[in-house]
Amino acid sequence: MTQYFDKQPDVPSHKQKIVFHVRGRTYSLWTDSGVFSKRGLDFGTRLLIESAELQNARNALDLGCGYGPVVAVLADLFPKVRWLAVDVNERAVELAKENTSHFAQVHCKVSDGYAEISSETFDAILLNPPIRAGKKVVYSLFENSLHHLSDQGILWVVMAKKQGMESAEKFLKNLFRAVIRVAHDGGYTVLSCQK
Repeated sequence: MTQYFDKQPDVPSHKQKIVFHVRGRTYSLWTDSGVFSKRGLDFGTRLLIESAELQNARNALDLGCGYGPVVAVLADLFPKVRWLAVDVNERAVELAKENTSHFAQVHCKVSDGYAEISSETFDAILLNPPIRAGKKVVYSLFENSLHHLSDQGILWVVMAKKQGMESAEKFLKNLFRAVIRVAHDGGYTVLSCQK
């Protein structure tokens, strides 16, 4: 069975447009079978988008970008930020490219976590972790994010309590200088983790 974190989804393509409203604006993006939350903007991603503040960031990484809702919205809201969006799922990356093609400051590429961007650092990293990939994968993304942040950089993470937010928060507090709960709604929490 295909998972959204598979490199090449083996389900037939059924591309469709979705429309959603967030942060006072309306967005229309392409999505498809075999990608995360193909029917619309999921609650956790919405909360992450609504909470992230990137006024001081020069560059940012959308880690596990899926079809690109985070990078599409935040590149629109913070046009001075240079973006890299990565995902292991090739279909998702093609959708993210299409959904952000009108932004000169956005680059999308296939990468399994940090595998293809091992030397790059960012002022901000945004992550709605692939919970179904397992705790080992998720915690590895947390650890590697620390090494890919610039000095004073911030990892923005959204997770649900039922997905292990409390244990993840403890783990992150052992890695990062400061971990702050910046938003909480519907069982989901957004953490700001400063290097």
